[in-house]
Amino acid sequence: MQGPRCRLLLFLCLLPLRAAGLPPSMEDHRDPLPPPSGTSDPTAHLLRSRPSAPVRLYSLSISPEDYRYAPKPRHLRPGRLRRLLGPAFDPFWMSPEEPLGRNHSAKEDLESMSRELAEGSGRYRRKLWKEAEGMELPPELPTDMARPLRRWLVERASCRLTSTWVDLGPVFWPRWVRHTTCGTGRPTCSWPPGMACRPAQLAHLKLLAWHCWAAQTPGSPHCAWRQIPYPVVVACKCSCH
Repeated sequence: MQGPRCRLLLFLCLLPLRAAGLPPSMEDHRDPLPPPSGTSDPTAHLLRSRPSAPVRLYSLSISPEDYRYAPKPRHLRPGRLRRLLGPAFDPFWMSPEEPLGRNHSAKEDLESMSRELAEGSGRYRRKLWKEAEGMELPPELPTDMARPLRRWLVERASCRLTSTWVDLGPVFWPRWVRHTTCGTGRPTCSWPPGMACRPAQLAHLKLLAWHCWAAQTPGSPHCAWRQIPYPVVVACKCSCH
């Protein structure tokens, strides 16, 4: 959270101004580098760069028109692909087959299904409670109202993750990946309004991408599965930017 406007909004979010009244109910990601010249593969810069190279969130193209060559059935043997991906395979985030009930994934309690997400959510919730506990309330506020008011402010500013399963297509394995987004079900997470839930922490999965490059002699290109980094959102926070 940066800038005087954000700091003011956070202060207002954690301070029930009598003039405003209470309502009725109580990280720098650069664009990916362009593909090297002489290749139409949009993932080539990922496959040839260091694993820590910056990748924009959910930026890999999944349009079939962007891939000239697709793996043949002999290249899609699940056992071999699992060995190539190794311990990076995570069934919470990825699936070789279409997940059952994937259209209901937005209603899932993701924090209860993933230790990583639970830790991220808990960390930012503790920060909110620390700010709420340090807030000075109006002296005329009844003592028995202080705790419920702080709890309401924390709940108001808490952001939860929702997810949908996305089919990346045959040139990625596993081809189904969980995409997480920030949301509260409300247009704003602050009081007074002005702030929104935004990504606060990313994690990088490892996927396999079918990478082809031109042979030195005329003929079919050489192709192989390569590991690529794939960023996903693991924590959100109420913020201006």
